[in-house]
Amino acid sequence: MRFAQRTARMVRNTPKRWLTAFAALAAFMAVPTVATAQMPDGFIGNWSTDPNRCEQINGEVDMLEVVKSGFQFYEIGCEVKGPIRTSNDAITFPAQCWKGGSPVSSGSATLRHLGPDKVDVTLHGFFWTAETPEAFRRCKAD
Repeated sequence: MRFAQRTARMVRNTPKRWLTAFAALAAFMAVPTVATAQMPDGFIGNWSTDPNRCEQINGEVDMLEVVKSGFQFYEIGCEVKGPIRTSNDAITFPAQCWKGGSPVSSGSATLRHLGPDKVDVTLHGFFWTAETPEAFRRCKAD
């Protein structure tokens, strides 16, 4: 008799179990995934306006450090998401950037190869900078 009662209870609860499993799966699939930017390896590393001096010297040498999730150079930092390739040698990212103590704001950033060891960075849509490219050469230590 106990077996029959247990079997009947399992049969009654099966739809609830399936509904719970389906709801859990639907909730998991509905959670948006955050696309982390994958900066191309050719841009990763340290860059300088003077490749023989790979250190920040205000007024003389500016440094650019590029990592998988973004980049930074003199008083400017940017986190990038979802790259959109614009050509074979340039890539544009939606970017969240800040300068010094200013609040984070949205715009875009373009990194472009100018040769095997030279890149430039252009920021678009930020009130605190002009949209002119700044060129850097790969540090000799990289």
